[in-house]
Amino acid sequence: LTVFCYMVGYMAIETFFSSFAVTALGLKPSLAAVLLAISYVSFLAFALPAAAVARRFGRKRTVAAGLAIFGLGLLAIWLFPTLPVVAAMLFLGGFGWALVNINCFPMILDTSTDESLSGTFSGLYFIATTLAGTLGPILNGRIIDLAGRDYRVIFLVCPAFFALSFLALQGVRSGEVKAAEPAA
Repeated sequence: LTVFCYMVGYMAIETFFSSFAVTALGLKPSLAAVLLAISYVSFLAFALPAAAVARRFGRKRTVAAGLAIFGLGLLAIWLFPTLPVVAAMLFLGGFGWALVNINCFPMILDTSTDESLSGTFSGLYFIATTLAGTLGPILNGRIIDLAGRDYRVIFLVCPAFFALSFLALQGVRSGEVKAAEPAA
């Protein structure tokens, strides 16, 4: 449920960001894609540190922090939809997204107490992401329509789904980084 909710929220941004940038910021579609790429670049830059943060503070806390960081950045875009704010918050969002996305899959795998179930747990993760990738754009598109085709609403929808993801995460009681076994 945690993965499904955060992915439905993320689909709002990934699917409709270019439409927002064109209609609200007046950018050309090609520049809108470049603007969104800021978050991908910061995601890549923070991917390895995101794993180190989880080793230090725990995966659950790290994922929760990432949801909060990215969600608050998106709310700032909704409040102040200007090019400098959008660029800065997308950079910050990429960092938050790294904290979430880098740590959730291993957390799910480490939730299993039986290694023979790792394939099942992997499958559940990918079912959640695939369902979110299918249903998210449909649901988010409907919400945009209900908002009078105001694409800024994605910066409310995504944090709302991140909040649902955060709530679902609170029920997780396992999946932290396991201690390394001593060398034989």
